[in-house]
Amino acid sequence: MPDKLRVGIIGAGSYTISRMLPGFMKAPNCEVTTVANRRRENAEKVAAQFGIPKVADDWREVLASSDVDAVLIGTPPNTHREMALAAFEAGKHVLCQTRIATTADEAREMHAAAEAAKQRGVRAMLVPPGPFYRGRRFIEHLVTSGYLGRLTHVQAFNQNASMADPTTPLSVGRNELELYGKYNAAQLGLTYDVMVPWTGHATRVLGQRATFVKERPATPGGPMARAPYPEEVTVIAETEGGAVVMNVLNWAARFSESRIELYGDKGTVVYKQRGDVILGAREGDEGLKEIPIPPEHDGPWLVEEEFVRLAIGELDEPSFTFWDGVRNMEYLEAAYNSAMEGRWVAM
Repeated sequence: MPDKLRVGIIGAGSYTISRMLPGFMKAPNCEVTTVANRRRENAEKVAAQFGIPKVADDWREVLASSDVDAVLIGTPPNTHREMALAAFEAGKHVLCQTRIATTADEAREMHAAAEAAKQRGVRAMLVPPGPFYRGRRFIEHLVTSGYLGRLTHVQAFNQNASMADPTTPLSVGRNELELYGKYNAAQLGLTYDVMVPWTGHATRVLGQRATFVKERPATPGGPMARAPYPEEVTVIAETEGGAVVMNVLNWAARFSESRIELYGDKGTVVYKQRGDVILGAREGDEGLKEIPIPPEHDGPWLVEEEFVRLAIGELDEPSFTFWDGVRNMEYLEAAYNSAMEGRWVAM
């Protein structure tokens, strides 16, 4: 292994540019050597912005490069399986974006390949969900330490007004079935991943989906097209930990806020995504008040550094694995099938 982990970027979209690349640039023992994007001119812009020395015309060039030890796969989910399997075959460590695949079967194949690669010293990790990242460990501490007593009910709300206007074109969001698959429900799965350490995985789910605007402009000023995804999804789940969880996504909600509410028989905690504000109260208190995140439970975004440490052998296991991606896709598929069939679906 060279002195630094040499990382190649496959897919440099807005999330990679705004979060992942800055993280890699700051991570110790790391050097970004190559970038490939769907269009070479975009890759060249990214290379110039971040000082990346090499631009590849195709993602396969990144995997074939002798100065790449690991790759970030930042492309849409429909490409993740092919790219990850090829990367493992090439002996490259893999950091894959959060939504692992378009189906649970694809995710299981990727997990199996990751486990086989691990036996050869090649490591794999998923990018954890960004929402609620900073306070997730503190909430887990409050749950496990008994602050809430017995956790009985959790309500998650991922809400904004991005699709509230019926004239908003489909091109402003991730609305391409071919790229994201029929089970896609925006950030519903991300919120599920956030809650799993607190509640355990879902054991059965009941899903509902609503499309308020059936047709929208495909592009600004363009022809009308049928909306492929709902603006609103609600999933009720029974969980391994015994709590009932309601996961609500609504991207047509004005003056709303994303938050997670946790209720126990001894107390309540509310985690507001904006500003990472955590409120809590226990029986006998007059009402909710802010609880600062203690330094020992604060979780700054150090995902890229974690991946580097995993790849060079300083960590045994990542915080977010391909198996977590499998369970996420199983949840999304069960929620979709439940909504389509109007029944509870066991996980």
